[in-house]
Amino acid sequence: MFVKVNYFGSYPVGADIALNDVKIMQSEWNEYRKFAFLYGKKSVVSLLAVQLYYVVAQTKIVFFGAYEYRLGHYHIFSVSERANEKLSKSIDNGFDA
Repeated sequence: MFVKVNYFGSYPVGADIALNDVKIMQSEWNEYRKFAFLYGKKSVVSLLAVQLYYVVAQTKIVFFGAYEYRLGHYHIFSVSERANEKLSKSIDNGFDA
């Protein structure tokens, strides 16, 4: 699957930031294990090194890309809404177990 991402910023673990109203830096991350090719505007990190993760909140699943550049510090990439919906369906259907 091709997933479009945008650079969101760099943050330490535990930072008080929210992506789609979910505090991803304070939540447990689940690695998305299926193949996903990330693309988007070139930024500070090569997108080939970025891993795709998701956080399950009360009523939402939020996907994002992350690259650890220092111990406990990450470059975060937001996933487009369309891709987030498609990826959420694959999790809901149990494909990423």
